Amino acid sequence: MAAVRYAHRFILMDMREAGKHEGAGLDIVTEESFGLGLIGCGSFGRFCLRAFDSMPGVRAAAVTGILPEPARRTGEEFGLPVCSDIHELTAREDVQIVHIATPPATHSELAITALRAGKHVLCEKPLATDMAEALRMADAAKTADCFLAVNLIMRYNPLNQAVAKILHSGLLGSPLHAYFENDAGDTLLGPDHWFWDRQISGGIFIEHGVHFFDLFQMWFGPGEIVAAQRSQRPHSQDIFDQVTCTARYGGVLATFYHGFHQPNRMELQETQIICERGRIRLREWVSTSIEVEFIGLQSELEALVALVPNASVETVALYDNDEREILGRHKTFKADGRFRIQGNTGMAKMDLYTHLIRTLLSDQILYAKDHRHQRLVTEENGVTSLAMAIEADRLSKH
Repeated sequence: MAAVRYAHRFILMDMREAGKHEGAGLDIVTEESFGLGLIGCGSFGRFCLRAFDSMPGVRAAAVTGILPEPARRTGEEFGLPVCSDIHELTAREDVQIVHIATPPATHSELAITALRAGKHVLCEKPLATDMAEALRMADAAKTADCFLAVNLIMRYNPLNQAVAKILHSGLLGSPLHAYFENDAGDTLLGPDHWFWDRQISGGIFIEHGVHFFDLFQMWFGPGEIVAAQRSQRPHSQDIFDQVTCTARYGGVLATFYHGFHQPNRMELQETQIICERGRIRLREWVSTSIEVEFIGLQSELEALVALVPNASVETVALYDNDEREILGRHKTFKADGRFRIQGNTGMAKMDLYTHLIRTLLSDQILYAKDHRHQRLVTEENGVTSLAMAIEADRLSKH
């Protein structure tokens, strides 16, 4: 049957409404101001500084960096003091939060220095490049009674939260298989870039894969890596640009592929979750749209639509009489038809990314103000995602 559009659209909530649900948009309304000091003044550090400095209750206070010239330029751009190193930065009384935006191998020493100085830490992913250092960092945060948050923003995306609700509802039946494919751009990653140096980055699983190990844990619970592989770029000096692994989350088998080999304009990322009675598809690594295909009753369709932001529905097929009896996985159920639900965040990709990093920091500040606040991202997320990445990296070498 040809697809037929419903005459109406189910509009759920814009981002302001989404912010009222599970941490999707936490606004800080407080007279107390948290001063933020940045260490690492590359393009991403400056992007985050610009986003954080415009937040209620947050003000940029000072910057420093491993390389002095980018730090000087950043200080001039934002009108901020430039510190000589992490020690001078953490000695400032107007700095309560240190944002670490440096390469992964430097994270542990910088974070522990900041935590011992009594500063909260927002750390770019991964938490560290080995487990011993990650555990030292977590212990330092506990001792200092400060937050140590890793930039695992996926949990704050309203679409990823919608996926969690859909899976929890059971409307699609049990999840069976999931995969994430990342055909990433390497246009800006020249042969001498630190990304390829495993002593600095830890490799693709550790530097990048932690985002998706954490996201899948949000959806499916604790997981374990059961197999992994890697591929070396031909005629290269120890550049491994493709990795893949299989993980098991209870009854769900999941595969992850990361390849950094495309021109930036040809990047492609896609996530799919296959369930007993449908599938969920997300595109781009910071997903702005969602598609849910499902076979079932009209009442179940309406319940699904209520979980998808800005939803519209397409009828793929309608069933009558005996056609309504569906058999799958040795089980029978009733279905009025097959449907496709489309949803979105209502935001452009970079606007959404800005929203997510601001929400992450808001979540952590609410915890700093009152430890009864339950964060979506905790120190444990940084540790567990790193543990899976390290195991995938280990298995890929065999």
